[in-house]
Amino acid sequence: MTDAALHSRQDCEDFVRGLCFMGAGGGGRPELGLELLLDQLDRGREVRWVDIDSLGNNAWTATVAGMGGRGVPNGAAGELASLGCVEEKHDALGRMVAAVRALEEDAGVTVEAIVPVEIGASNVPAPIAAALELGIPAVDGDYAGGRAIPEVPQTIPEVRSVPVCPMSFVTRWGDVVILKDTVSTAMADRIGRQICVAAHGGVGVSCYLLQVRQAKSLMAQGTLTKALEVGRAIREAREKGADPVAEAATEVGGRLLFVGEVRRSDIADEESFAFGLGSHELRGLAQSEGHSFKIWYKNEYHVSWLDGKPFVTSPDSLIMVRLADGEPATSYDFSVGDQVAVVGRKAHDEHRTPRGIELLGPRHFGFDFDYVPMEDRIGEFGR
Repeated sequence: MTDAALHSRQDCEDFVRGLCFMGAGGGGRPELGLELLLDQLDRGREVRWVDIDSLGNNAWTATVAGMGGRGVPNGAAGELASLGCVEEKHDALGRMVAAVRALEEDAGVTVEAIVPVEIGASNVPAPIAAALELGIPAVDGDYAGGRAIPEVPQTIPEVRSVPVCPMSFVTRWGDVVILKDTVSTAMADRIGRQICVAAHGGVGVSCYLLQVRQAKSLMAQGTLTKALEVGRAIREAREKGADPVAEAATEVGGRLLFVGEVRRSDIADEESFAFGLGSHELRGLAQSEGHSFKIWYKNEYHVSWLDGKPFVTSPDSLIMVRLADGEPATSYDFSVGDQVAVVGRKAHDEHRTPRGIELLGPRHFGFDFDYVPMEDRIGEFGR
């Protein structure tokens, strides 16, 4: 692997497109990620990432992200004023930077690089932008196995039983919370979301304070560079009149699973919407004509059924794109009438271990069937 940089708007668009593709329906909105990257370019900064092997083994790294990004709800201004929350101290990027600084101060170390938690169209540009604000590099890799995940306890460090703490949380008002330890990563995630509720808005979070020697053993390496290659492959396929879906699938070692038209999209209720739950049902087109397909998501796509029978599931990735041009989108941005293609991609090896399957397999999401590797599922259906 080599260091890489984005030099133009086209580079940024290719990168965000590839991040969205690899995010498997989650990972944040592409327009937000593109805005973050272009803003850094406009400020004359070099948007880049580095191979973790270029850093010293004793260098400290951390992750940084936003949690609970909703704005102040209607009717909350009076309550906030009574709490002294009148003037915002940090915007979304500022509170991520402040979270890293808080973690450094508490631990008495200096963070020298930022590792993205997961792959996604805004959830990678955000830590890259935070790293640039901090004057340090972002690392070419992530802790979620080259995809997006809906829950912090599904990272590779969690699979390996590496503690998430200490964690720092910074609100827009300037509140700083350090979580020294936790009974579980799930509890740490819950505590963070309760801080979001208390602050009536999103917080910056920094965690996984690890030295390079440990971080590199827990990462999916080269995933940012791969995202750039995928996004570029989709664009170049369009320009030369090739099949962008096939090109993207080849780039990630994936398989085309289904081609169809969305005939129904469901979000169960308001509570489910808050947790990003929903599904799409497809009517087969072209080589999939005469078949049906259903895909369920919790932010990312996690479970599918072909002709009513369980098909490819997490931890393998399910990726849905527009059929005409291979453009990916988040799970909640597809609607009835859209013609789409669904691509399957093998999970990172760590997520295919018994512990990884326990954390990210279909039973974790409440479905009463076991994970079967996608290559075996495809074989079962003779595809």
